[in-house]
This record gives sequence, C-alpha cells and structure tokens, in this order.
Amino acid sequence: MNIAFETLGGSTERPNEDWVVANPTAVIVLDGVTAPRVIAPGCHHSVAWFTQNLGGRLLMLLSGDNDMDKALGDAIDQVADLHRDTCDLASPGIPAAAVAMLRKIGNDLEWLVLADTAIVLDTLDGLRVTSDTRVEQAAPEALARTREEAIGTPEHQAAVARMSVEQLKKRNVPGGYWVAAADREAAGNAFTGKIPVTEVRRVAIFTDGASRAVDTFGEMDWATCLDYLQEHGPRGLIRRIRRIEDGDPEGLRWPRFKKSDDATVAVVEM
Repeated sequence: MNIAFETLGGSTERPNEDWVVANPTAVIVLDGVTAPRVIAPGCHHSVAWFTQNLGGRLLMLLSGDNDMDKALGDAIDQVADLHRDTCDLASPGIPAAAVAMLRKIGNDLEWLVLADTAIVLDTLDGLRVTSDTRVEQAAPEALARTREEAIGTPEHQAAVARMSVEQLKKRNVPGGYWVAAADREAAGNAFTGKIPVTEVRRVAIFTDGASRAVDTFGEMDWATCLDYLQEHGPRGLIRRIRRIEDGDPEGLRWPRFKKSDDATVAVVEM
C-alpha cells in the first residue's frame, strides 16, 4: 500500500484533535470529540491525550490478527485503565473519538468506521462508501436549529450547545450513536467490512472536517473527490476546503457547527 495523509487543525486558537498514523499495512484516523462546556468534564485529560493514547494502542493491536472491532475494544479498555482511578469514566463529558481504520491482512483489505468518519473504496465494481451518520439522527430538531443562525453569533453558539447536550443523551446507548470513549461496547457497534485486495484500486479515509467537501459543500461527488486527491493530494483537498470556508465564514450558504473543523485525509493506492 502506498499511503499519504495530511491533517490540519480548524483553528490556530486550539489544538488539532484529529490524529492519524500509518504503517505499511494499516492506517488509523481518529477525530477527537469534545463535550460541550455546559457538561461537567469528569476527566482532567485532554481530547488530544485520549486520541494519542487510543491511536498508539490501536496501531499495536492491529499488527496481529485480531478482528478490527476486538482491537478497538481492547484499545478502549487499555486507555480507560490509564485514568480509571483518577477520572469519572461514567461522565458523558469524558474525551472520546470517532474512528476510521484500514488494514491489509493476508489477501484481504479490512475496514472499520465508528462515528462521523468515512472510508471510500474504489473497487473493480465501483465505489463503496462507508460512513456513520447516526449522530445526526440523535437530535434532529436541535440540529436543524443550529442551521438557522449565523456562525459566531451568540444564538448559534447557544443552539450548538443545546444540540450537543441533546446528542449526549443518546451517546453509547442502544438506539443512539456510538463513539470510542470508555465503554468497549462501542466497538461492537462499528461498521466493518472486508474485500480482496485485488479488487481495490485506491482508498480514501476522511474525518468529517475533510469529508465536508462532498457531504456539506457538495463541491464534488466521491468519485470526483478521489480523482482530486490523486491529482492534488490530501493537502490540496484540505486547502480547497479552507478556501470554501473562508468564502462563507458565517455559514449562510452552507450551515455548519463551526467555520472550519479539524480536517484529516489519508489516501491509499494499492
């Protein structure tokens, strides 16, 4: 696998909470999830601390022949053990992450998607898109209200906070949506798949800050996006997204939670 990736924070005023790593047979992309400020954090560790520790353990666990969901569950347990005695892991405000993973094992290519990340495979039979949009279904009315206000206004900030609180009520519960936090049950609710390596031409992995070129802005479809990545690379795609965001800073044309989000793209050519 030939692998290229890029990650860029959405703002210079806060750390990039995305995390990405690759080795010759695996790619891991994490998108850190920060709880709304109105929720008691329950944990004194940062989201970046959580993604770094989760990602490092995932990379080690994927080097064996563990199933991908088991590897994720074991990694969640191991990170939880690091702060189980010092933090309230039952709090909804603890650090969490969306997860996307790709692994070549034997003659197969395996993938896993959990929470708002996406993996697009260009196969001999066409594109296969795996994305997890369950969080968007958790509080649809509150989500709709965030799209009625301009980004940066007190009204928009209040609407986003209300939506986040409503979504948290359905996080990591049956019938809701799932993220990697402290409960390994989330791993069993991830979307997974497998395909022979010989049937795949290329793969792209996105956090939601990068997939917005397709699913938020509608600037291109997935096939065009993969072609753009092949020509301009991950950095080129993120730069294009930033130009679009700069042209609509208040979200009047493309309503969204924030002007710019952390963005990560990984491209794999077979």
